[in-house]
This record gives sequence, structure tokens and C-alpha cells, in this order.
Amino acid sequence: MNKPALDAEISSFIDRYLAVSGLSTSTSVARQRIDYEAMVRQFRFAHPAGISTRDSRLAGRHGDIPLRHYRYGSGNDNALILFIHGGGFILGSLDSHDDICAELCAASGYDLVSVDYRLSPEHLHPTHLDDIEDAFHGCRHDNTILVGASAGGTLSAALCHRLKSKPLSPAGQVLIYPGLGGECFDLDSYRDNAEAPLLSTADIRFYRGTRCAGDSLPLDDPEFYPLVATDFERTAPTIAISADIDPLRDDARLYVEKLQDAGISARWINEPGLVHDYLRARHVSAVAGAAFARIGNAIKELAT
Repeated sequence: MNKPALDAEISSFIDRYLAVSGLSTSTSVARQRIDYEAMVRQFRFAHPAGISTRDSRLAGRHGDIPLRHYRYGSGNDNALILFIHGGGFILGSLDSHDDICAELCAASGYDLVSVDYRLSPEHLHPTHLDDIEDAFHGCRHDNTILVGASAGGTLSAALCHRLKSKPLSPAGQVLIYPGLGGECFDLDSYRDNAEAPLLSTADIRFYRGTRCAGDSLPLDDPEFYPLVATDFERTAPTIAISADIDPLRDDARLYVEKLQDAGISARWINEPGLVHDYLRARHVSAVAGAAFARIGNAIKELAT
């Protein structure tokens, strides 16, 4: 199978990304965190005009959960965006996705809250999801749209599964290159993109292992891997967005198919020529910038 070509801007982005961070799962978690922060600094951009922020802390079952609140202009609280960052469950913070959150807030017009959930390996499954659930209830809003990127997409779909029969559940979810457990289904993308830049199939298996103690992986637990659920009814309406050159590409496709089979409103958007973590390239690649704009539109579609 011919591998899709990268355009010049995305190739340049990948080169800068790797030159600055050298990010590799073959190094220690401590080293990966240092490298990740270096990459974040390289691709950090100023907030759009009109964005205001404030930080707060929410009491959760495992301790306080830091939050960052974003408002555009005078605000629009007809919906609330709850943003869940990526980073393989071992990386990321309020600061790592700060500019992305600010731009999503401005693009959608809705108030946004970013959640600083606990990370592995210090905290194991399901602590990450517990933090997200506590933040969801603490920010209580009848029209909450979850937006999760990568590992954040895992947690978003897991939260929708956990809460789908509860009185208060998410009104919708936008999943951005989510990891949902596609490796359990022998999906083509894990072979086609096994050595994809910025995220390989081997990287996915490393991150998976950091979420649990020892060698025991709860691969039959939909809160760990949402694709293994046997019942998708009452799941929130979903727009799942994948990068074509990413092992996780077919996770989004299969998840949407399962939701559609259950009668749930769901749509898959696959972004040709893009790689995992393309959100970082939104200002250095026209292709990534257009894809980012579609994320803002997806949020607005589900929020109205």
C-alpha cells in the first residue's frame, strides 16, 4: 500500500517538532515531560484578542483538580465546553494546551473549562476518568460539550459511557484523534501507520501500559477502551475527527460506526495528509489550520 505524502508545511512542522523535543517513549517519563514542555514552548501562540482566563480548583474524590476557565468577550454560557487534554496519560497540563483552548473558545464563542487531571504512572486507571467526572459535575451545566484530544478523547468517550444512563450526562462530544482501543479490533490503520511520525503503534502500547499496574490490562473495560463496550445506546451525539497518517485513525471510524448502528447521531471526519498532534501545526500549515477550523465548527454544531 502506498503511503500518503506529507505536504511541505507538515513535513517542516514534524522536523521542528522532533528537533526541539526529540520526544521518544524509549526515554524515562521524567525525560519525556521535559521534552514535551520544550515542544509546547516551540508551538505556543498568543491568545486571540478578547479572551479572558481565570484559574480555580475543584474538590474531587482524589483531591483538588485544577481548572482553567476561558471566556470570549462578554461570554456565552448557552453551552459549556469541557476540554480534556492529550499526552498519552503521562503528559500535559493546563499550560500545555492553553493557547489551543483559548482559540477554541474564541472560535466557538462558548465558555470553556480545561481540566488538569492526574497523570500516570503516579495515578492509575480509573483515576484520570474520576477526575474528569468530578470536573464535569463540579462545572455543572445542562449543555456540556466534551472536547477531548488523543488521550483526552479516550476519557471523553469513557465519560459518556459512564454517564449515559445518569440524570446529567454530556450533551455531545468532539473527539480529536482519539485512542479508543482500536488495536483490539485488528484495524488497518495500526499496520498502515505503524511507524507514523509523532505517534507509532509501539508508542500507543507504551502509553497503554502506563495506565495500569503490572501487566494486567483491562482490555474488556469500556472505561479503559470505549470501543469494547457492548451497548452504545444513549451515548452523546458525537463528531470524531482523525488524522489520516496516524495509527489511531480507524478508532474514530469504528466508534462512529458503532454509534450509528445504535441509532446515535455520529459523524466521522478524517483529515488527509495530517499526523497525530496536528493541532500544534494550525498556524504553520494551511491544511492543519483548515482542520482546526472544522473542530470549532463541530463544537458549534453540537452545542446548538
